[in-house]
Amino acid sequence: MQAEHILILAICGLGVFHGFSLGAYLLIGQTKTLPNKLLGMLLIIFGLRISKSIFLYFTSDLDMILIMLGLTLILSFGPLFYLYARSLVEKEFELKKQHIWHALPFLLFLVCTSLGIVGREFYRQFGIIFIYLHFLVYIIVSFVWQRKHRQSKPDGSNEFIGKWINYIHLGMAFIWLSYFMFLLDEIVPYIAGPITYSLVIYPLSFWAIMKKVHKPEEKKYQNSRLDNHKSREVLSRLEAHIKEEKRFLDPDLKLPLIAAELNITPHVLSQAVNENFGQNFQQYLNSYRVKAAQQMLEASEKSHLTIASIAFDSGFNSLSAFNTSFKKVLQKTPSQYRKEHSF
Repeated sequence: MQAEHILILAICGLGVFHGFSLGAYLLIGQTKTLPNKLLGMLLIIFGLRISKSIFLYFTSDLDMILIMLGLTLILSFGPLFYLYARSLVEKEFELKKQHIWHALPFLLFLVCTSLGIVGREFYRQFGIIFIYLHFLVYIIVSFVWQRKHRQSKPDGSNEFIGKWINYIHLGMAFIWLSYFMFLLDEIVPYIAGPITYSLVIYPLSFWAIMKKVHKPEEKKYQNSRLDNHKSREVLSRLEAHIKEEKRFLDPDLKLPLIAAELNITPHVLSQAVNENFGQNFQQYLNSYRVKAAQQMLEASEKSHLTIASIAFDSGFNSLSAFNTSFKKVLQKTPSQYRKEHSF
C-alpha cells in the first residue's frame, strides 16, 4: 500500500472511529438528553456511511447492494439533523408521531432497495440526485428555521448554542459539497467526502467539548427557598416600583440598589425576574427603556429629537447599548422603527 493510501486510511479511519465513539457516548452516557440522542444517532449513521465510502475507495468488488444501502443512509441525515437543530434550540421540543413523516423517504428507499424493487439504474438515473438534494434541502431549511427562531426569541438560548448550531450547519454543508461535487464528472476525488468528514468532526467535537455544549443546562436556583408564590409577590412589588417611580429612566440603576429600595436581597430579586421573565435584571430594565423609546420614536412632537437624545432620555447610558437592546427586542434599528412610524 502506498504512503498516500496509508495516510488517507489513517485520517478517514480515525475520523470514523472518533464519530462512532462520540455517538455512542452521547447515546449511552450520563447526559442522555434528546439533542444528545439525536446527535449520537446521526454520528453513528454517518460513521456507517463513511465506512462504506472508505471500503468502496479501497475495494473494487464491493457488493452493489451495500453501495445502494450506503446511499440510502444519506436520506436519514437531513431529518435527524433538522430534528437535532430543533431540539437544541427549542427548549420544550419533543418528538411526536407526526415527525415519522420525515423518515418516509429513507424507509421507502430502504425497503425497495432491500427487496430488489429498485436497482443500479434507478440510483444512477434518479436516486443519487434525489438523495443528495433531499439532504441539501434539509440543511437549508434547518439553517433558515433556527435563525428565525433564535431571532424571535433572542434571550432564550445560550450564546454558545448559537455559535455551535452555525458551525455544524457549515460543517454539514462542506461534507455535502465534497460528496456532491464528485457526481459532477468527478471534479473532486470520491475519497474527499470521508476526508472532509474527518476534518470537520475533529474541530467541531473538540469545540463542543470545550464549551460543554453537550451538557444539559443546569437549573438556576434549584436549591433556593423562594417558592412561586413569593417569587410572584416580589415581582409584583418590583413592577409597581419600576412603573410608578419610572426608575428605569435612571441610567445608573443597578440590581443591588433596587433590591435595597424594595428591602430584599439582590439574589431574591434576580431569581424572581429570571423565573418569571426568563431574563436577567439588566435585560428586564432595558425592556422598559425600549418601550419608552418606542413611544418617543412614534410621537410626532418628538420628531425633532435625535436618536442619541431618545436613547439617553429613555434611560440608556450609551448609544451603542441602546441600539443593541432595541434591535434585540424589535429586530430593527431605532432609525428603521422611526421611519416606519413617521407621519
